Parts: sequence; structure tokens; C-alpha cells
Amino acid sequence: MVNTKVNKRLYVREWIFPLMFVLFALTLEMVNFLSLGFGVLPTYLIFDVSVICLFLGILFLFRVGSKAWICVASFFLLIQVILNIANATLYEIFGEIFSVSLLSIGGEGTDSFDFEFLNYFSIFINLLIWAIFIASSIYLSKNTEGAITLTQKSKFIVVMSAFVAMQACGFSLFNAKVANMRVQADSVRTLDDPYTDEELWGNTLLKNESFKQFGTYGFYAKNIEEFLFDGGKMSEENQTKVANALKSGENYYAQSKYSGIGEGDNLIVLMLESFDAFTIDPIYTPFLWSMRAGEYAGAQYMDSFYARNKTNISEEISLLGHIATGKLYSTYYDNVGLSAPYSLPNLMRNDGATAVNYFHGYKKSFYDRENVNVALGFDKVYGIEDCTIEDKTDKFGDWILDSEYIKNMVDTFIPNGQRFYSQYTTISTHGPYDFDNYRISDNMQYIEDNFDKYTQYVNTYTTYNIPTDKTELRKFKQYKAFAMDTDKMVQYIFETLQERDLLDKTTIVIFADHNAFYSNLCYDIKGTDKMDSSNIENNHIPCIIYNDKLVNEDGSPLKPNENFCSTYDIYPTICDLLGLPYNSAITQGYSIYSDDISNTVFVSSGAGMINKDIYTSNIKDFVVLNDQITDEDIKKFEINVLKYYQKQEIVELIYQYNYFKNYA
Repeated sequence: MVNTKVNKRLYVREWIFPLMFVLFALTLEMVNFLSLGFGVLPTYLIFDVSVICLFLGILFLFRVGSKAWICVASFFLLIQVILNIANATLYEIFGEIFSVSLLSIGGEGTDSFDFEFLNYFSIFINLLIWAIFIASSIYLSKNTEGAITLTQKSKFIVVMSAFVAMQACGFSLFNAKVANMRVQADSVRTLDDPYTDEELWGNTLLKNESFKQFGTYGFYAKNIEEFLFDGGKMSEENQTKVANALKSGENYYAQSKYSGIGEGDNLIVLMLESFDAFTIDPIYTPFLWSMRAGEYAGAQYMDSFYARNKTNISEEISLLGHIATGKLYSTYYDNVGLSAPYSLPNLMRNDGATAVNYFHGYKKSFYDRENVNVALGFDKVYGIEDCTIEDKTDKFGDWILDSEYIKNMVDTFIPNGQRFYSQYTTISTHGPYDFDNYRISDNMQYIEDNFDKYTQYVNTYTTYNIPTDKTELRKFKQYKAFAMDTDKMVQYIFETLQERDLLDKTTIVIFADHNAFYSNLCYDIKGTDKMDSSNIENNHIPCIIYNDKLVNEDGSPLKPNENFCSTYDIYPTICDLLGLPYNSAITQGYSIYSDDISNTVFVSSGAGMINKDIYTSNIKDFVVLNDQITDEDIKKFEINVLKYYQKQEIVELIYQYNYFKNYA
């Protein structure tokens, strides 16, 4: 006969340990959601729990409550803890959560990592909960040693029954949601099939929203599945869908007041690292300021340019007019290849350019540019390895000066005797800004000597804040010193073109990749909350377009352009000015100078969907940023966002299967 003491612990190990695992997993989920501002728990909670049951199934392979069970369960929860910490950190920096595809740029992430990025509260609370789980498990294990346990056969039946029931319930609820939440925008669709809830909020398109829907376990189960998908064979239905879409948009010419003014021109594109709206001023960056202020004939400043992308994303959008969000281009290059006949390098080559090259002031292996950018059409990718500057180094943060790099590479960057397209991504303003770089010592002295004048300018003409903390002020001054070098680089390029009688034969586009987020610099200067995605000032960055024919009838400089625009509009604007035909079916933006620019929206997994007046993260809840906005304006914005996703479906299919190589 079983004694009373043992009876009280009848099968206790079989239910208390699994229950504790589920409760701690959900507790970590709640901590994650609260830290991200996503609410408390995911919409499809039962779907999330059903995936947790899969992990319980694995745990039942070990004797419940044993040392092995505790170790494996702790390992599973540790993965969740690491994901929570990564998400809290990434969301603060970029406004997006971690996805499996980011593992392919782990080296880049390690190089650019700074301890200031870490969310130490998230680290503390997540590790504390994890430690409590381990301590509780050990305590319960010791105090339930004599409990009666189930047979292995009974364990298997119980866990599989629970798992199947939870999965069935999860999928049923999900499918019911899909059936009842179809997006109703048929009146504006150009493609055959309407979007379902699953397609619109899948992590391929809207990672943050997908995470809110499915939770940690549900999201990453789906994310891993998509990441491992290598394309396979494209269905005939999808082949037809892509072919029809591409045919509808082929040989498109933008129509604007300035269409074709740069026909036959050389092209220079400069993407300025971490440049922000406050970076250009009359004291420290006088050449760029002359363009911003409307004082340089042929140059026009885009006063309402907003974007928030990681550097490689901004770069690729400028080259293609779109971006694949399912995987990084480096992953597609490795898995299925890359073919991009409509890329800007290929369009320029088709139009007669004979020198089509990409340049970067850091290692060309960073973001796998040496392979990806060549696959996208450049003849050659030049990095720091290719210049002969004596004091060059590839140590992250110990940047060479962009002005010195361009001077060293100038004959390749601005070649004589042939039509060229050169694109350069700068590096020196990247950050961190607490690394004493002797190369900017003269600039730092100039910063100090003129800081009173700069302070007077800021206080008189802007709403910006100058840091009062000595450490933060030092970082700010270093950033401005590097920006001074960028200004000198741009001036040198213009002067060289003038000396070589090429300035009137060259169109130049200058834009920033993202804000100055290192050390929270831009948020402190602007006085904004970095977690407020609806505050578009967080994403207000510079863009300048130069063509000697971009002037008033009397030859005077144009005033700054007030049209809302973003990185997506760079590619179609260049094509418009140079008269290059492109495919509108896979081009997400519009020429800044066309009437269609009123339809442009900026979309990113980090910034949500936005124009100058409206913001949304999910295409159902809209934040109005202007009191003059009407319901009709909101509807137009919604339609334009949906048009974006119609095109995006085609873009994703093209890269999943390398369509242009295998099916076009």
C-alpha cells in the first residue's frame, strides 16, 4: 500500500514541471511584449502556446524533473531570454525585432556593436526570471524525489494528445482569423488575388506586426521555416502572376517637368552615413549648406525627405527602387543567385555608360558588397583595400577620412574619356563617436574655435538641443568634425568635375541612409522619443539632387522641394532625370518631380508606414499627424500602402526563385 506522504505527490513531477515551463515561457513572453510596447501577450496566444507544446514534447524525452530535463528546459528558455534581449536592443536602435536572416550578417553586427546599445534592464529582468526557473526546478526536483511517475508509454500519449489538441486549436483559430480578415481593397488592385491576413502580416512583409500576432514561439517557427525555404521550383500560377505584373510595368518612363534633362549624363550617387537633418549647418558644413539653403545653382534640397533603414537596405533600395524583405540579398546571392536587369547599374550600362563602379570607405566584404553589388550590375566594387592611403586601417571605428579616400581614388571615381556611373557610401560619420581619431584633429580644433558661433546659430534659427553633459558634448563635436570632412569631400567632387569640364555633364544625388542613432545623438539633439515611430522627425534626413538644368528660368537656384519623399523615390527620380526606362511594377517610389509623388509612402519593418501626415504600423490603426487631414486623405494613404504591398508580393517572388535568371 502506498503511504499517505507519497500519495500527496502522486504524479506531481509529471504536471508541475511542464506547467512551470509553460508559465515561465509565458512570463518571458509578457516581459518581452511589455518592453517592446506591444501590449501584454500575442493575438494568437493559443498558436504561441501550441508551439511551446512542441518543446514540451522534446522535454518528455527526458525523465521529468531530472538534471537532464532541467538542463534542456533551461536551455530552451535561455534561447527565449537571448531573443528577448536582442529584440529589446534592436527595437530601440532600429525599431524592429530580430529575424533569422540577420544571422547572415553576424560579422557586421559584431563589428558595429557598442555596449551602449544594450538594454540593461531587459538583460537584468530576463536573466532574473531565467535564474528563478532554474532555482525553482532544482528545489522541486529535490523535494519530489519519491513521487510516483507515469510510464513512458503514458507520458508519450499524454504529451502527444496535448500537443495535437493545442496545434489543432491554434491552427483553427488562425485560419478563422485569415478567413474573416481579408483586406478589402479590390477596387485598387492590379493583381489577381486579394491579400489575406496571413500574407499581409506575415513576417516577410511586416515583421513587427507578425510578432504581435504570433508571439515569440509562433513567429520564430514561421520565420525559420521561411528562411530555410530555398525557392525550389516556381509554380506556374506564380510564374504567370510575375510575368503579367512585369509586362504591365515594362519600359516605363516617368513624366515630369524635368524628364530627360540629364539624358546622356554621367551619374554620381553619394550615400552619406548617419547624416541627419541637423548635420548640415552654415558653420561647419558650408558647401552642403549652400545647397540646402538654395544658394547653389543646379542643386535642390529635398526638405521633406524621411527614411529609416539600415545602411545596406538604403543602398539596395537606391539601386533597385525596391527591397526584398524575406531574406538579405547576400543570402539570396548564396542560395539562389541574383539577377537584376532593372537595377540602376544595368540601366546605366544599357544607356551607354562604360565605367559602372561602386566605392566604399570600409571593407568591401562588409554586407558582402564585393559579391552582391557586382551581381546587381556594378563592374567592380572598390573598398579600403583598393586605396593607397598610408594610414588606412580596417579596424571598425578607426575610420579613414572620406575626403582622403575619394582623393586617392579620384581617377577611378571620376574617369576621363568615358561615360561613368560611380556610387559611394561614406563611412566616417558612422560612429561610435568616443574614439579619438587623430585624422580629424584639425576639424576638432575648428569645431572648438567656432562653437560659440554655432551655438548662436542653433539657438536663433533651430529648435535643436546642444548636449550639456561633457561626455555627450564631446561625442557630438566629434560627429560634427567628421561631418566637416564629408562636406569637404562633396566640395572636392564638385570642384574636380568642374576642373575636368564634367560638372554640366553629370547628375549628382546625395542622400543619407538613416539618422545619427549612435549614442542616441539624433534623439537628444531633436528632443524626440526614439521609441515613438509616429514622430517622423526621428527619420528626417538630408537629400540633395544636382543637375545644372535644375534652375529657375532666370538661372537662379531652386528653393527647397517640400514634397514628401524617401529612399524609395531616389531610383525613379534618377531614371526620370536621365530618361532611363524602368519597370514600374517593381518600383516602389515615384519621381520626386512627377505629380505621382503625392502617392508615395515610406514603408519599413522598423518605421512602419508613413507619409508626412499619417502613420500606421498595421494598416488598420492610423495616427494623424496633421489636423487638416480628412477621412479621404486617410483612405488615399491606405490605398497607397496596399499598392506598395501588391508590388512587394511580386518582388518577393522574384528573389525567392531568382526569376529573371530562371523564368524570364
